[in-house]
Amino acid sequence: MLVVGGGSVALAKLRALAPTGCSVRAVSLSFTPACLEALAGFELDLQERAFQPTDLDGVHLVISATNDPAANAQVAEQTRARGLWLNAVDDVASCDALFPSILRRGPFVAAISTEGAFAGLSRVLREALEALVPEAAVPDFEALVQFRQQLKQSLPDPERRATVLRELLRQLQQDVLPAEVHS
Repeated sequence: MLVVGGGSVALAKLRALAPTGCSVRAVSLSFTPACLEALAGFELDLQERAFQPTDLDGVHLVISATNDPAANAQVAEQTRARGLWLNAVDDVASCDALFPSILRRGPFVAAISTEGAFAGLSRVLREALEALVPEAAVPDFEALVQFRQQLKQSLPDPERRATVLRELLRQLQQDVLPAEVHS
């Protein structure tokens, strides 16, 4: 993965990538201290200089996150010429790959996207969902997954099992969600 840029926009993308464990080549004229701190969590090739087409060698996904439209255009042009995937921040027309705003709660994962049109809106909606689905719910989610696995063993008929699970989820919805959500 190549990240071109070393400021706040690149930092947001790096935070999204942190759980993936991917290797990162980062290229920027300068890196903010926060960006350098985030980069420390990756297997890293750090280059403090301007983007060069050879930076694309060996990568499959490129994130263009500079505050320089001309530099971003050059990255996009070179990336397209090589047929690589591109996430061009604030340039939806140039994007081949989008980064949704992701909420992870144990086995529950929700991704919210505006298809690059307004990342801030995705973030606000994810934060609202975070309040609705607190971290404290993880053990309950894990117990539900375990219950489903046990039910698959004890109740092999898929139709009967689906009926039991639907009733359990209906009850959970009534017990957990505000009335206006399920009415």
